Amino acid sequence: MKLYVCWGTFQVPVVRSHPCRDALDALRAAGYEPEVVRTYGFGGLPDVVNPTRREVKRLSGQSWVPLLVTDDGQSINESKKIIAWAAAHPAAATGRVGAAD
Repeated sequence: MKLYVCWGTFQVPVVRSHPCRDALDALRAAGYEPEVVRTYGFGGLPDVVNPTRREVKRLSGQSWVPLLVTDDGQSINESKKIIAWAAAHPAAATGRVGAAD
């Protein structure tokens, strides 16, 4: 299992949450420890500038993160969708507690 994120999974100061952090927190709360892949750069830049964003686009059809790639190859983009997936698929129910890849 891989979670593609922007620069990191840090908490954004002040009021708003960070989508990449929210996705990682939800996966951990569901019992997963995904491999975190940092994509760096801005998703709106041309793919030639950033090979990791190019990989995100190959997997999902778009360059934006967060993107979750499950152990069975399913790609889920957008933090809200990843959070919903984690809630619906806890690791304990699948027998994959702490699954990392």
